[in-house]
Amino acid sequence: MNISGSSIVELLAPAGGPEALVAAVNNGADAVYLGLGELNARRGAANFDLASLAEGTRFAHLRGARVYLTANVVVLPREMASALTMIDQAWATGVDAVIVQDLGLLRLVARELPDVRIHASTQIDAMNAESVRALAGLGATRVTLARELPADAVRACAETGVEVETFVHGAICYSYSGQCLISSMIGRRSANRGMCAQPCRLPYELLDQTGTPVGVPGRYLLSPKDMAGIAHLPSLIGAGVRALKIEGRMKSPEYVAIVTGVYRAALDRALADPGGYSVSPAEWELLEEAFSRGFTDAYLTRERGEALMSYSRPNNRGVLLGRVTSVAEGRATIALERALGPRDTLEMWTRAGRFAQRAGEIEVDGQRVQTAAAGQSVRIVVEGQASTGDRVFRVADAALAAAARRTFAGTAATDHRAVQVSFSVTLHAGEPLAMTASAAGVSATVEGPEIEPARTKAITAEEVMEHVGRLGGSGFRAAGWDIALDADAGVGYSALHAVRREALARLGERLLEPWADRRKQAPRVPDPRSRRRRAGTPLVVATAWDVPTAEACLAAGADEAYVRVFGLPGAPLPAGVRPLLPRIAWPNEVAGLAEHLDGEQVTVGNLGLLAGAAGRGPVSADWPLNVLNIHSATAIAGLGAGHVWASPELSGRQLADLAGGSPVPVGCIAWGRLELMVAEQCVLQASGPCSRQCATCARRDRWWRLRDQKGYEFPVTTDPSGRSHIMNAVTLDLSRALDEIVAAGVASIRLDFCDEGPTRAADVTRAFGAALRNVAEGGPPPGSPLVEPSTSGHFFRGVV
Repeated sequence: MNISGSSIVELLAPAGGPEALVAAVNNGADAVYLGLGELNARRGAANFDLASLAEGTRFAHLRGARVYLTANVVVLPREMASALTMIDQAWATGVDAVIVQDLGLLRLVARELPDVRIHASTQIDAMNAESVRALAGLGATRVTLARELPADAVRACAETGVEVETFVHGAICYSYSGQCLISSMIGRRSANRGMCAQPCRLPYELLDQTGTPVGVPGRYLLSPKDMAGIAHLPSLIGAGVRALKIEGRMKSPEYVAIVTGVYRAALDRALADPGGYSVSPAEWELLEEAFSRGFTDAYLTRERGEALMSYSRPNNRGVLLGRVTSVAEGRATIALERALGPRDTLEMWTRAGRFAQRAGEIEVDGQRVQTAAAGQSVRIVVEGQASTGDRVFRVADAALAAAARRTFAGTAATDHRAVQVSFSVTLHAGEPLAMTASAAGVSATVEGPEIEPARTKAITAEEVMEHVGRLGGSGFRAAGWDIALDADAGVGYSALHAVRREALARLGERLLEPWADRRKQAPRVPDPRSRRRRAGTPLVVATAWDVPTAEACLAAGADEAYVRVFGLPGAPLPAGVRPLLPRIAWPNEVAGLAEHLDGEQVTVGNLGLLAGAAGRGPVSADWPLNVLNIHSATAIAGLGAGHVWASPELSGRQLADLAGGSPVPVGCIAWGRLELMVAEQCVLQASGPCSRQCATCARRDRWWRLRDQKGYEFPVTTDPSGRSHIMNAVTLDLSRALDEIVAAGVASIRLDFCDEGPTRAADVTRAFGAALRNVAEGGPPPGSPLVEPSTSGHFFRGVV
């Protein structure tokens, strides 16, 4: 049974646990993705163990669906062996591919487990053809693209000939995936480790360049709406997408059932008749009822403004049910726009806030009813203060959830998407009872007892079909019959039952044969540790957002200085100042950015730009490429990097492990406001109308701030492309750990400046230079930080 190419475009659904897997498969998913253990990006989901994974893969494979394991996190230095073992065990169990973020793990799997099919995770942020080709070169057979790409950029990536996958429905992260450190740095819960605390869904104030709060449409300035790309299926198919992915491993099985079912029907129509394709109002309503923060086409149509955002609330808003028309004696009368049941969960939007409750007992015209129709007015007991005119939303439809459960719970688990079997049964006197069961191009034949002439009543074809067709709970369903029997053939019903059971058992084995011979390979992690000489005194490297600050750092003693550049080169950079290329580069931006590659030293944070820079001069790989282990450093070095900046999510000990074994020199960030987010959406648009003239926007003249509930203020700006950059509220200062940094063997330390200005940047550069020289000569590091408040980040604690 070959299911590797069972459809032109694959519908890929989430399976946060075993029940959600059944819900996805039974509602039409071509494939599911799931997590096993700790090394996956949804550690808070129910997830799977090896036993439930084996059951799940058998269930899916019998029904023609594939199963993909997520190993979509960065891997710490001591975890690589366990990560490789996990993938080995899962492959032996029957998964069809593994989704990987860590470039070192990707490279290792390709080399040590060559039979394993690898999908590059969206956490890698592949966003241009060069990135896709680089990942294919490392061993990926499919690349899940960054969610921010519009259809034309998706097409450019698909034209590489490598399979590409894109998200089509579900929650959107504000930041580019794999580039977000906000949860990690403020709460030690790393999104790159599957532990995101979603601080983007919290309220913030926006402060202008003078520190004054500005009026905004709502408090949730970093909370996008949910993506619903269902209207764009024909364009995505036309762009060459191989798989359409639904987000939601943290969602309920009911959600998975509803959304998968809607997209299954829609995708089938889009494939059959793209020109006549449309989405019905009923389908939109089902998607809204399942879960909705409000829907957006997201970046598929290049939407980057307020229409993308859910400023007023960060969670499920459900659907508008109606409005309160009167309130009396603790009861509210609601004019319904949709049907209502007593077990539905409502949310009342009042002048004083919101509260949720069950609908409870419903009255229409003074009579208690079980359901009320749209257009009717109902009275219910309200559990909070409501007033005339208040809006009422339904956030959980009990009847819809019950209907969804009927597709995956109880006997429906095995029977709802049962395997369609054709039976051929032969009953000739003097010959054995013969039965052939066939499904998906595979057959199994079993013989039973010899058929004798009937002593009393001969068996009929109808009786054969009735008894052989008793398949409830088996996971099979009779779809066709071919019965040949003598007029006087006699056989007991129990013989028919026994032969049917054996035929189906053998058919199941035949259907699962492609996975039956897999065995664990017990791979060993090779030690690529370099014999490179340990670095001497590290270089001091400064980065800045403007040329005057970079020049001030050079004048204050920095060995190297970089300034961020965006797009085509403008005025030539001053002598000694080198370009720091952006981590975001869409297909139409790559050529312009490549003009900065002039044969001199550059720092690159985008995988595609790194691959393009190889051989055109010395290249340093920036920390957004998420190098946390020597295997990742080896992969990056193989793409042309001569130096790597370590991820700021490493502890001091982990940094030493990386620096001690990397094939190329390693640097670390020691000072600065770490960039926590880079986003395609411009957060400054919340302050008022936008001309979309990003390069000349006056709002970019100085840094703005986002203030959280605790009063911390995060510097924010946008670049000439309109992308937001959000920095940490507290400055990283590792000056007191310079002795440990030097002992770790790093080749360079980095000072990142954003809004400090040239004078402050020069002061910090001089202070670090003096402290570093003192430590190199055997002296102690500074006894107090250079700035207060400050943070040591993960240097002493690491991430979990």
